[in-house]
Formats: sequence, structure tokens, C-alpha cells
Amino acid sequence: MAVAALFKRNENKYFITFVQFFNGIGGYSADGKEYIINTTANQVTPAPWVNVLANPNFGTVISESGQSYTWVDNAHSLRLTPWNNDTVGDLRGEAYYLRDEESGRFWSPSPLPARGISPYITRHGFGYSIFEHSEDGIRSEMKTFVDIKDPIKFVVIKLHNFSNRARRISITGYVEWVLGDLRAKTLRHTITELDISSGAILARNAYDSSFAGRVAFFDVDEPSKTITGDRSEFIGRNGTMANPDAMSRSRLSGKMGAALDPCGAIQVTIELAEDQEKEIVFRLGAGHSLEDALGINKRFEGISSAQAAFTRVNEYWIKTLGSLQVYTPDNALNILANGWLNYQTLACRVWARSGFYQSGGAYGFRDQLQDVMSLVHAQPELLKDQLLLCASRQFKEGDVQH
Repeated sequence: MAVAALFKRNENKYFITFVQFFNGIGGYSADGKEYIINTTANQVTPAPWVNVLANPNFGTVISESGQSYTWVDNAHSLRLTPWNNDTVGDLRGEAYYLRDEESGRFWSPSPLPARGISPYITRHGFGYSIFEHSEDGIRSEMKTFVDIKDPIKFVVIKLHNFSNRARRISITGYVEWVLGDLRAKTLRHTITELDISSGAILARNAYDSSFAGRVAFFDVDEPSKTITGDRSEFIGRNGTMANPDAMSRSRLSGKMGAALDPCGAIQVTIELAEDQEKEIVFRLGAGHSLEDALGINKRFEGISSAQAAFTRVNEYWIKTLGSLQVYTPDNALNILANGWLNYQTLACRVWARSGFYQSGGAYGFRDQLQDVMSLVHAQPELLKDQLLLCASRQFKEGDVQH
């Protein structure tokens, strides 16, 4: 078994995380429950290494660079943000930025889109991905997960100031709306607005038959914030997600409405005293109606709600993946069989029906029946439901349309 150490840099201090089966970039944690990746500007993965975070009706695919796309109900026809399987660029339509309000310097809490100077540590776990980074005296941790039941995604950004002086840092969250299958087809019909009562950005696309009536939302708990629903304003002329025009301005305009290049961007600014730590929670989700969307967003307001949701995610996967454990002389087999294989089967194959390279969203008769056989001990009710679903599409003669 190959064992190596990843060095987590914190200015002049180094922390060591031991990993198993190290391949030069990443490896499994000591308990096998996380895959830990170390990247720099000169050391990146050969292709995006992703984690599929999902529940039965909602999910996101996120890579080691922090780039992700999100959907509700169907990963192909009901995307909230754009899917892109470009293995070279690995850029999609969700991004987060940190900016020093004194110097104007900015970077991302994840490797992309605006990579900082220092190394990044990515930790893919069961139901979550965490990105750790230290830059210019600010230590950041960005934790991404979806609720185990409701259609909502959390991005929790924790900042710690160890620069020996007070700091003023802005945190900006950005999403490009799709609200259908392809952004090129839906952007002319997407309308954004600000919900006055909650402060959330709302987005609708009544033109798309699959999304008609639904409402997407993007929000943060901080009451003092600036927003925009105009991608042209945020990115700017000849701008990119790595260097958006919004990072050169002190605030966002508040522009919302129809006939825009639609996006949702929220910027908050916080004060951090020396050695102070603070958490900011962004929420992205969708409801079947305005009332449903606002209700979901309201129900998960506050850091404590996000923490409780994360606890439920952990408890679910511990129970599901721990129902059957095997122990063999081969530790590589143990790591895969005691967690990762069934995790990928349920989260990726059964719930998400999506990945980095393909975003189909559809069920296959044979494929999903094969998949759920591995869950006969962990989730027997889910196996039964899948059998009944497939049987409902079977002809009396026994054949099916595949």
C-alpha cells in the first residue's frame, strides 16, 4: 500500500495529512472516507476528478477545482446552472470569489476560476466536498453539499484571519441561470427579480414547458449585500470568470428583470478582527412555485440550519454505507467495498443519473436494475421501488423499450 503525505500550507506553517494509495496528486484519507487532492498552478489533475452530490430530486456535480453545475428533478432537462464536459477548461456557471477590500486583490476559495498563489486541498467525501486554502493571511474553507431530502444546495465559506491585523473581505457568489436544458435556448426567456421580504434572487422561465411554474433562488444570510441579475455587468466586456469586471468595482448594481443576460450574483463584505473566524452560507435551490421556493429558502436560513442539514447528510451516508462491511487482506478492496462503490451507485447512478462526461438524467431499464442490486442489503425499499418502476414500463410479453 502506497502511503504519502500532503502538505497543507498555512503561510509559514505546514500541516501534514497522510493519504493512502497516493498517485502524486491525491489519495484516500486514513479511514478511507475521503479522497484528498493537492493542486497548485503547476500541478493539476489530468482530467476533472468529480464528486456527485445528490438526493432523489436534486443534485450537483463538482470537480476538484470547485467548478460545478446544479439541477432539480432531471439533470438534463431541468438544469439550474450550465453543464459543460470540457476536460481542459473545466469551467461552468458557478463561482465564488474572495477580495481584500483594501488592496483590491481577489482569488477563489477553490482552485477555479481565479486561482490563488498558494496550494489548494480538495476533500471529496460522502455527500460533500471541501476546499481548503490559505492566501494573504486569510485561511478559507468552502464546504459544498446538498440536503438529503430538499432541493437546496449549500456553499458554506469559513474565513479565518491570521494576518495579525484587522481585515475587510468581500465574498461574492455567482451563478449563471439555465432553467431548462441549454442556456443558449433559455437565456432570452429567463427573468430575474429580488424578493424584498427575504432578499433572495429569484429566477423564472415560463417559456420552457419543463420549468414553467417553477422558481429558482439564490441567497445568502448576510443582510447587507449587493446583487445583480445581469451577467454582462458581472463578467464585463471581454471579461472572463477568472477576471470578471465585478471584481474591479466596489459593489453590484442591483439590476434585475427581463431581457438581460441572466445570472445571479451576491456580494457581501465582512470585517475580520485579528484571529477572528466567520462563516457565510450561500443557498441555491428551486421550488415548484413561488411559495414553495420561498418556503424552502426560509426553512434553511441561518448557519445552524446549514449545520443541521450537513449532520443529516453525514448520518444518512454513515447508516447506508455502514449497513454491510467487508474486511479482507486487501485494503484497497476494503476502501471501495465499504463505502465508495455503493456511494457512487446511489448518488451518481440512481439519484443523479449524471456525471462529468454525460448528463442524461434518464433511467435505463437494464442499467438501473443492475445498479440497485448492490443495494439489496443497504436499501431494500429502494430496490423494491426500482423493480416496480421498471415493471411498469415492461410489456406483457416481457420485453421493454430500452
